[in-house]
Amino acid sequence: MKSKILLVAIAAALVLPLAFGAGTALAAGHEEPTSFFISAYHYVKGDEIGLTREAPVFVQVVRDGQVLAYLPMKYMDRVDANLPGGTYTLNFLDQGSFAKLFSCGPYDIPNGADIRLQAHEQGAGRVPTCYVK
Repeated sequence: MKSKILLVAIAAALVLPLAFGAGTALAAGHEEPTSFFISAYHYVKGDEIGLTREAPVFVQVVRDGQVLAYLPMKYMDRVDANLPGGTYTLNFLDQGSFAKLFSCGPYDIPNGADIRLQAHEQGAGRVPTCYVK
């Protein structure tokens, strides 16, 4: 009986420090996210906004007032990206003239978020709407 108690005590002495040490290591290894994930969809038919059906546009990505990129897109395209958190506006520009057709945002997006943004037409003569999930 004494040998069983001694074995349990030895096992506890070995296992408990490992269990608590692993928990501390996991907590110490947790890092805050430095970006968010976005999928952006272009569902605006060009003939609804005065362009050809394919609606070739540049999507101007603006973060905290600074232009980050111009992404060429056309009707039914999707773009995936990891971006740093901030306040974002997406301006849809005519590829030929760079005239602004419509905008999505501004949106305050924190790091760690998973965003799905869809731009949809609302019918001829109406401004497209952006949906964010």
